[in-house]
Amino acid sequence: MTKPFRVWDSVSLQDVAKNAIQIKGKINQICLEHNATPQQLPHSLVPSDHLYDLAVAFEAVYEKLIEYELVKTGNLKSNAVS
Repeated sequence: MTKPFRVWDSVSLQDVAKNAIQIKGKINQICLEHNATPQQLPHSLVPSDHLYDLAVAFEAVYEKLIEYELVKTGNLKSNAVS
């Protein structure tokens, strides 16, 4: 069996998960406001569609960590934060 992340690692992962969920939510909001897809949005330092893909991927991975009980504390469910 795989060992869970240490408590301080779990807190860092939760912070990044919150940021990823907020980034995804903001990109979704801007897409709705402008009737656009992430690929059609202007780029910041990183193309918006790449940033969106990273946020979605991290959210999915974090939820798997929770599902397999690999995170000890701060179990954030992504649907609770937008």
